[in-house]
Amino acid sequence: MDRQDKGSKNTNSLAEEETKLLESLGLLNLVQESENNEVSNSSWKQQTLFPSSSSSTSNKILLGIGGTLFLLPHLFVILSLPPVLQRRGAPYLPTFANKLNVMFDLIKRHVNNNNKTFIKQSSSLKFVDLGSGDGRVVFRAAREGIFQKSVGYEINPALHMWVKFRQLVTPKYWSSTEFYLGDLWKIKLHNYDVVAVYGLYPIMDRLGKKMQDELQPGSMVVSNVFQIPGWRASTSIGGGSVGKGVYLYQVPGCYRHVHDVNRTQDVSSKDKHKK
Repeated sequence: MDRQDKGSKNTNSLAEEETKLLESLGLLNLVQESENNEVSNSSWKQQTLFPSSSSSTSNKILLGIGGTLFLLPHLFVILSLPPVLQRRGAPYLPTFANKLNVMFDLIKRHVNNNNKTFIKQSSSLKFVDLGSGDGRVVFRAAREGIFQKSVGYEINPALHMWVKFRQLVTPKYWSSTEFYLGDLWKIKLHNYDVVAVYGLYPIMDRLGKKMQDELQPGSMVVSNVFQIPGWRASTSIGGGSVGKGVYLYQVPGCYRHVHDVNRTQDVSSKDKHKK
């Protein structure tokens, strides 16, 4: 203990003598500034080369969020491919704002001009989107205020989870929208008045037959891009293609065989009158 005390006293005395010598030569301030600069440089290097655990954690979180946002759309597309290959559905194809405007403009005009053809009043109409994707069509239908309920069916589990999250964080959609994870071929369409479709050509013929068997008279079908084989677009809107690749059909007048039967009956009646 005595030796340690003597050693520390000698060290302190040498330090004091060194300080006095530097002060007498006018170099004390210069040496202290140099030592301070070295300390600050070493701390900067340590923070830059060896960041703290908190900053490293925040960087990992930001990278994780960025990676998720980048991979999420690709995941939507990848998981939508199996139904396409099996000819049971279409890939994830979002409907853009200009198409949405055309679709719902046609629907509203048709509902207002043809209220007598509907079984229900417009305030109690039900809307369904077959393959609702990220939910934008269903949410838009809810915002239009002409449907009692707007429903979406989607077979892609990633898209279904995403749209359920969007619905959860938007309380105004809680009572007006519903989303289900399911195969469109297993859905019963009897209770729906307006059906929205964005399918591919290989499934449109089969889908048209399903809707013909299940939809009630007065119901409407709005198809984006692809026409329904064997169906005629509503003549009350202009016939044929109605606006930027959007086709509107009304049951049962849209079925071609109905037009053919009516035309045959008209021709036969005219022939009878001539005789």
